[in-house]
Amino acid sequence: MIVGNGLLARAFAPIYGDNPHITVFASGVSNSRESRPQEFARECGLLRAALGAGRRLLYFSTCSIGDPELLGSAYVQHKLAMEHLVCGGARDNAVFRLPQVVGHTPNPHTLTNFLHHQIANGLPFHVWRGAWRNLIDVDDVARIVQYLVGHGLCGPVATTVASPFSVPVTEVVGAFETVLARKAICDFVDAGGKYGVDASVAREVAAKVGICFDDLYVLNLIRKYYG
Repeated sequence: MIVGNGLLARAFAPIYGDNPHITVFASGVSNSRESRPQEFARECGLLRAALGAGRRLLYFSTCSIGDPELLGSAYVQHKLAMEHLVCGGARDNAVFRLPQVVGHTPNPHTLTNFLHHQIANGLPFHVWRGAWRNLIDVDDVARIVQYLVGHGLCGPVATTVASPFSVPVTEVVGAFETVLARKAICDFVDAGGKYGVDASVAREVAAKVGICFDDLYVLNLIRKYYG
């Protein structure tokens, strides 16, 4: 069973859509800048209803929990509360923390959709010189999670599913410039930072399922969805 209809929901529908024993909860708040209480309440209500169905539940949280600049934000505090709710529901539920997931989505709030729109349309924007981000293909998320679930390697303790390589946002901009063959109209601001993302589990599984996390991963990812 799939709860939701967005990027993650579509990726997991072929895997668990007809599974009567597993619920993939992919209808949560995904915008890290969200602060409206009604949006958090909506997710909480849907999640409680899904937990009440008695199936094993897979929940997607955020790597932003590890970002000291966002730890006190309403979004991160909400995600921590939802993780606690899932972990208390059943011992076989699973929580996966994700970074910036890339795929075909109309959501304008994703980093890659924003950069594509600005660069493709020749619109100016600011780049935080010190900002780093971790990008992963939604198809790779699905493959890694499927392996972890199928081999009993996940549980209520959150598992990070991310690329082993965080990259500067300036590198992501450069990838778009290469793929779109257009120069970004941007100025650089001395702001932003980097925080650790433990991708050891994802790295190990990637080697088993044929995912190549290499120096060209980000460029190939941008080319796949925006080329």
